[in-house]
Amino acid sequence: MAKELSRVDPKGTSQHCWECLNKVSKSLSERWHSCPKCGQELDRDYNSALLIQKIGLLSKQEEDITSVKTAVSFSLAEESRALP
Repeated sequence: MAKELSRVDPKGTSQHCWECLNKVSKSLSERWHSCPKCGQELDRDYNSALLIQKIGLLSKQEEDITSVKTAVSFSLAEESRALP
């Protein structure tokens, strides 16, 4: 079984929700992630790890998704295509 490696830019992963990609600004001293949009509540570092994993999996579908910025843009484009 072959394994694949995806490179993901970690910049900004602590400032976005892994579940809904909503930007949730926090200072470096804030260690807890609380998303007002979807209600996710978890450790800031765990949130970042889940988001990096999500971006890595998205990069298998769309090669240019390697950062939070491109993942958010992709998500917004998908949402707008789903609207009637």
